[in-house]
Formats: sequence, C-alpha cells, structure tokens
Amino acid sequence: MSQLKASIMKSIYEALDNKIFSVDDFMVEFPNADRILAKIRFIHNNDYYFHITEVSKSEGIAAIVALSKDVKVPATIESPGDYKKVEVNRFESFDSCINRIINWCENIRLDLCTRFPVYKDLDELKRQFDQHIQEHIHNPSDLVSVEELNRINEKFDTLYAEFVKLSEEHKITKGLLDEIKRDFETIKANATQYTKGMWANLAKNRIVQIIKKVGGSPEGRKLMYDGAKRLLGLD
Repeated sequence: MSQLKASIMKSIYEALDNKIFSVDDFMVEFPNADRILAKIRFIHNNDYYFHITEVSKSEGIAAIVALSKDVKVPATIESPGDYKKVEVNRFESFDSCINRIINWCENIRLDLCTRFPVYKDLDELKRQFDQHIQEHIHNPSDLVSVEELNRINEKFDTLYAEFVKLSEEHKITKGLLDEIKRDFETIKANATQYTKGMWANLAKNRIVQIIKKVGGSPEGRKLMYDGAKRLLGLD
C-alpha cells in the first residue's frame, strides 16, 4: 500500500498528463516502505526520472546543530534538472513538489530536442495540432456526431492498412503493427466516449506516442508523421 493518500496520487497522475507528454509516457511507482514516496520514470529513456521524498530541512552545520529537532520537508530529485543533470529541490509543501512535474517535463523536452532532432519535428507537429484544435473545433464540449465518427474510423482504418503494407514489406515488426492497431482502436473508441475537445487532445497525445514508437523505422515514422496530419486535418 502506498504511503501517500489517494488524492495525492491522483494529483501526480494529473500533473503527468500535460501539454508536453501524456501519463502513458511514464512509469509511476508508490513504494509502501521507502524514504522515496513516489518514483516516476520516463519510459522512453531511463536517464529521466523524478522522485518525491523527504529530507532534512537543514544542511551542513545547521543540520548538526538542529539534530535533536530535525525537521523533514518534502523534496524532489529530478533528472534532468534546470541546470544540472540531477538536482535536488526542497519545498515547504507537498503541492510544490507536484507542481515541479511540469518543469521536469519541460526539461525532458528540451534535452530530447537537443539530443534527438526528431523531437523538434514532434514539437512542431504538436504545435500545429494545438492550433488546428483551437481553430476548427468550435464546440469542444459537444459529443462527436455519427457522421464524424464514421470519418474518424475511415481515416484510421485507411492509415492502418498502409502500416499493414509496411509490415508485409518487413519495414516494421509484427509486434509494432499490433501495438499500432491497439492504439488506433483506443483512439476510435475514445471518440464515442468523450467530447470533441477532449477526444482531440487525447488523440493528439496518443498519435505523438505512436510516432515515437515507430522512430526506429524511417518508413514507419514518415508514414505516421504524414498520416497524423491527415488524421487531424492538417493536410
């Protein structure tokens, strides 16, 4: 059982589901007997992690002087940090630790863009998605109509057929094809459950995840990148 309350764990998951990444980009653990209260790892690169823990409020000489009345405060251990590869930040409240998650996600994004140029393309694609959603979804709280559902299903089925061809040509693996199919089915199913605005944002995040998954295949990455634009009406 986690050491944290359910409401705190919920807040952590919500913070991970942001404009930069989605919660599916992370592995989250809540140890039941550890000085670390929450462990978050970026699943695409093990070098990136975020821990929430408790540390002594004082440091150095002050900590020795205050040993008899040592006070613990919440803290984060972040990789990457704002300036260093790994940074420890102390806070007065647990909420401040959770609020650091978005900064950590931004640091991951910047580091990825520097190390892997493909992430710059993804940033631009997400920017285009956001702009398209803002400009073309005029009633984001409305449900998706039957006609719109049919168009969505047709677009994703057409794109999936193109991935099947890549698999037959051995340009992507059968396992990756199965993952893409599951992701497409999830996106289509979401369109029957959520409002237009929420569906578009969920679809955007999952599509970006798929592009990351097919990153090892130049043909697969190009197909998904171009297909993503068609799916959300950017082409």
